[in-house]
Amino acid sequence: MPKFIAIINIVAPMTVLATGLSALPAQAQVAEVPTASQKGDFATARVLGNRGYFQNTKWLIVETDRGLNCRTTPNGAVKSVLMPGSIVTAVFSSPSQDAVVFSQGNPWLRVNPLVPDYGSGTPGVCYVRANIRYIAPISQDFVRNGSISFSR
Repeated sequence: MPKFIAIINIVAPMTVLATGLSALPAQAQVAEVPTASQKGDFATARVLGNRGYFQNTKWLIVETDRGLNCRTTPNGAVKSVLMPGSIVTAVFSSPSQDAVVFSQGNPWLRVNPLVPDYGSGTPGVCYVRANIRYIAPISQDFVRNGSISFSR
């Protein structure tokens, strides 16, 4: 054991001297997700990254009581009911536009439920309340690394 410690004490200082860098632990960068306000509302589905804004496209339905109503328009008629654990795709009308729209002061996320997990009703684009009580953003890094697979 003392021989091993002696080698570390000799090699580590040489590495630091040769490179001019200190031996600090590396920290990985992870894609940020939209954050909710104190009231739990998401004002945007876009996040500022190191190369500008990007769209957070995948969201998890977290409403657990009876499913989440997905409406034809914000505050409109119920089109379908999304089951807890379902994943929806945020619908952006263009790269510079947001998937969150406001109606009567409340944010709504325009989504396209992933079939067949959407729940009941008619699939297709609909609106859910953009609040942490009902939905949660999924990190793009989590999606890209193959941790989640999606089918259409």
